[in-house]
Amino acid sequence: MLTTLLLSRRATLQWMLIDAVQRAWRRHQVIVPLYRRLASLAPDEQREIVLLQMAAREVRHQQRYERMLARLRAPLPEGLALLDRAWLWLLPRCGPMIALRWAAWIEQRDAQAVLEAALLLKSLTRSH
Repeated sequence: MLTTLLLSRRATLQWMLIDAVQRAWRRHQVIVPLYRRLASLAPDEQREIVLLQMAAREVRHQQRYERMLARLRAPLPEGLALLDRAWLWLLPRCGPMIALRWAAWIEQRDAQAVLEAALLLKSLTRSH
């Protein structure tokens, strides 16, 4: 009975981790093109370069999430959701400051969710 309960809890925590990583990966499907669009709208070359560098950094973050999903034997999410497409359309029109703040907030929120789920799963593994 206890073993079944532990396996069930572990499966639930692993699902939470997979969900958090997939969500973070999917958000990068918006963040990377958002930075590229902002770069194309930048008023000067220096800002364009910085935004393109930020996009490249986010590509690396997304690749890290891909590796995590592969280790968890979980699939990559399919395509952009309607809401994600709406964000990608709306945010560049809100101006770079709002778009960049949104991207920073969403990335921080997603990273926190991944970390919390990973720590919960790790603590369950260590305690038993």
